Amino acid sequence: MKKCRKLFLVFFSLLLIMLMAAGCEKKVNTETTRKDFDSFTNEVFKKEVTQDTLTLNFSLANPKNYGITKSPVTFGHYSISEKKDSLLAAENYLAALKGFSYRGLNDSQKLTYDILKKLWTLQLTSGKFPLYNEILGPTTGLQAQLPVLLAEYNFYTKEDIETYLKLLPDISRYFKEICQFEKQKSNAGLFMSDTVADSILAQCEAFVADKDNNYLIEVFNDKVSSYDGLTKKEIKAYEKTNKKAVLNNVIPAYQLLIDTLNSLKGTGTNDGGLAGLPNGKAYYRYLLASNTGTNRSPEELIKMLDSSILSNLKDLNALAKKDSKIYQEASSVSYPLSKPKEILEYLRSAVNEDFPPCPNVNFTVKYVHKSLQEYLSPAMYLVPAIDNYKNNVIYINENPDYKNQQIFNTLAHEGYPGHLYQSVYFRNTNPSPIRSLLSFGGYAEGWATYVEFYSYHLAGFPESQASFLDHSMAANMALYCRLDLGINYEGWTVAQTASYLQHFGITDKSTAKVLFSTMVEEPALYPEYGIGYLEFMAMRNKAENALGDDFNLKDFHKFVLDIGPAQFDIINDRMDGWLKAQK
Repeated sequence: MKKCRKLFLVFFSLLLIMLMAAGCEKKVNTETTRKDFDSFTNEVFKKEVTQDTLTLNFSLANPKNYGITKSPVTFGHYSISEKKDSLLAAENYLAALKGFSYRGLNDSQKLTYDILKKLWTLQLTSGKFPLYNEILGPTTGLQAQLPVLLAEYNFYTKEDIETYLKLLPDISRYFKEICQFEKQKSNAGLFMSDTVADSILAQCEAFVADKDNNYLIEVFNDKVSSYDGLTKKEIKAYEKTNKKAVLNNVIPAYQLLIDTLNSLKGTGTNDGGLAGLPNGKAYYRYLLASNTGTNRSPEELIKMLDSSILSNLKDLNALAKKDSKIYQEASSVSYPLSKPKEILEYLRSAVNEDFPPCPNVNFTVKYVHKSLQEYLSPAMYLVPAIDNYKNNVIYINENPDYKNQQIFNTLAHEGYPGHLYQSVYFRNTNPSPIRSLLSFGGYAEGWATYVEFYSYHLAGFPESQASFLDHSMAANMALYCRLDLGINYEGWTVAQTASYLQHFGITDKSTAKVLFSTMVEEPALYPEYGIGYLEFMAMRNKAENALGDDFNLKDFHKFVLDIGPAQFDIINDRMDGWLKAQK
């Protein structure tokens, strides 16, 4: 969930005075500086992780071990005033951060310092666009993700069950805030198009259709009935309380959202991408930087994407010249495994050659509930708690629309060596808690996309076929990202989108309309995957060119995994030092 942050001004005023005074000292006390810096980042972590109950539950299995004994039971807030508080917090965090002596920090702390400084600096620029953010969306919107998050709420203790039951009624207030925010967007001429609203409405209506047999009732009953230590009387009482909360709070909250969106339909002033809104291009610049973690301008990214499309098409043509049947051969490849658990076990072993060792952890494969299948992505990985990362969950969506997507490569993206592997690897390095709380979509999805394409080379296909599939997917991903920038930054219409696609032999107008709608619905989503992937490829190419025959793929992967989630220019800065050390 996206979180709004509330600042404790007295605490930070005192901290600022202390840090500014320390900054005036000519001689830096390294030990004190490092201790104070850890104290500062840990305080920020505790403030941020307790802003909403879902974030706390999914981040920590044992909050008391991190000095957290009490926290409000809440979904958080979503309003203009809370966004202002969030910006004020970022401003004060940044001021406090700058009070530390950078040269007094160790390398790990310097990395955290650089990441936080860049993060909060970028966050402050969002203050120019208070009503542009959209929490709702057909695929990654709150209303789509929330049912799964509630279903997967961790019951580590009996107290967790009771906290969950206290949390559900708060959804009424939270959704009221979201609806009020949507009304403010409408009044400002920034409300979503009817097409996007209809997609969200269809999803919400499907979720509330069968009230008495709602997904959240069924899942909760299964979880408490299998929880050790509960009496039959307690189980029955919990089930009754949960059903009441779902029927009286959750369902009505979604119904309120349905009613609100229906009432606001027709007030949207823009049926196209963000470029069609006042200041839309400027907001897209911010969104692109925030989602991808790149410091490249949209113009630079357009050139980067155009180059990627052309180079991949060139490679595909070269492969086709060597083997005229390569397209048919690659299109009809047969994967060695089809069962998810078998695939994950195979991949866990197969990645050992080119990736550093990762702790042996447990994973569970679950399937998306039928009521959610139409609206969720093909698969998803739930990032585990910082102190419970050895238990992992991957969801698979059995929606018939995804039947042509190969589960082998999807599980490489979500599992090994994708999200699961990267998350477990990083948590096992014992980073500062704040590092595990920060989210960098470009790094996370870029890595998962990078290894998904790599997985074609692990499937036992002839190398020519694996390369063909790899380059095909890379070209498609770059094309999707190029459409995202064309529609949301350059202001392409459906006709312009169709004209662009014709250059690649895509002449079906309905395809152009679907892709246009996809980029309008959730702008800068595909670039998390595609731009992130290209940033990893750029770093790999840089390392290969610099090291020549001394380049080792496993060492490169270890370098980027050891750095962990961060903005790409910061990783590149560290890479210069790493390359010197390799030489």
